[in-house]
Amino acid sequence: MISSAIESVVQELDQFLRVKFQLTESGAILSNLTNLDGSIAAKEMNKVVVTLVNIQEDKLAHNKFNRGSKIGQSLPVYLNVQILISANFDEKLAKESLRFISAVVAFFQSKNVFTPSNTPSLDNSIEKLVFEIVNLEFTEQSNLFSSLGAKYLPSMLYRMRMLAIEEGNMQYTAGPVRGKGVNTSQE
Repeated sequence: MISSAIESVVQELDQFLRVKFQLTESGAILSNLTNLDGSIAAKEMNKVVVTLVNIQEDKLAHNKFNRGSKIGQSLPVYLNVQILISANFDEKLAKESLRFISAVVAFFQSKNVFTPSNTPSLDNSIEKLVFEIVNLEFTEQSNLFSSLGAKYLPSMLYRMRMLAIEEGNMQYTAGPVRGKGVNTSQE
């Protein structure tokens, strides 16, 4: 589910960049910035690289949307996924990397909500995805790139909200509570 959601958004972003910059090849790819051994993972230069950097449970959405559920019912897990979108351009094309990052901001400003009706490649089980910018202080940004094992690239960090994981509603019935100090007699 996470993979298909991000892949759909990358596909839409890629199409946007192809049209905007009249590209004959992809303008956005889904990749890590570095491999586990520290080598560069995104070897394709002059592209925007979309990297998953964090997954968190959205407790507020969990509480809001699961009211009235039955005890023992399997509830969906709502996730916030943070993705880093970096301009991986040759150093001679620094100006071009800024044009692409600006285009990324424009893309998500014009389309920050993705649904199966406005994004054909989005899985129908995903109701909607909402994108918002995550602002990082300089030290937080430095820590992020360090933890990824990468050198700084012009980039934007986005939070993808409302990804619900629901693998089927398994239900169970809880038996009576028994144990020391529990009164089991019928009064």
